[in-house]
Amino acid sequence: MTGDIGYPPLNWHAVAACRAFARIGRLLVYRADVESTNALAASLLPGAEIGTVVVADHQTAGRGRLSRQWIAPAGSSLTFTVVLGPMEPSWLAPMAVGLALVEAIEAFGIEATLKWPNDVLIDGYKCAGILIESKRVGAALWLLAGIGLNVRRVDPSLSQATWLDAHAREPLSREDLLTLILARLEFWIESGVVNPTQIRDDWKARLLTLGRIVEVHTAGDTLRGVAKDVGPEGTLLVKLDDGTEREVRAGDVTLASSYPGSPAS
Repeated sequence: MTGDIGYPPLNWHAVAACRAFARIGRLLVYRADVESTNALAASLLPGAEIGTVVVADHQTAGRGRLSRQWIAPAGSSLTFTVVLGPMEPSWLAPMAVGLALVEAIEAFGIEATLKWPNDVLIDGYKCAGILIESKRVGAALWLLAGIGLNVRRVDPSLSQATWLDAHAREPLSREDLLTLILARLEFWIESGVVNPTQIRDDWKARLLTLGRIVEVHTAGDTLRGVAKDVGPEGTLLVKLDDGTEREVRAGDVTLASSYPGSPAS
């Protein structure tokens, strides 16, 4: 199957061959079309092996944070889910995924940054999103890391989004990109379990959010202030306009003050 404007399907066999002896990606489940890779990964539990990767060329009901849809032409993006299994501490998961994405993108000569809590930006525009979900398997909570990365193009109506090929000298190989992301993710998960403080510090150093005026939209409130720091578990510490400080565990961030030429979100 090819995409609606001629994008070739992912050569998942090539990715599987590269990851044959690795922990993450040794088992790879491919679908041309699927409603959601996170939903498919969850349906494989409890039998799925830790490190299983579910990848699709087209998601018909892909989900981002806050129940948003992730829509992209077939074959234009990397949409996949990694079965991380139980992780302690669990807050390492989005940090490891974010670092893996940024490093893989930069390996192709494209500068990338992170926006709290889990967006990847290029020149201030979103190119990737991360959705971490937990599912109970027996007595343990297993984590699923859903990732959507724009490679070829995005819907022109998404004015705050961008894609990798728009910043690259030549079209990127989705196979090479996915292989590298999985390798870097395995590295960061193994490193983070040994030294969680180091992975938090490395993730923090990549955050575009810190030091900027932000609006944080939570489930029941909207906060405005300066993003001062992150807590030990990756929470966002915001100094509000009235001088008080708030710790935010989950929310949607808008950068109310951004550098010239970048979108304010």
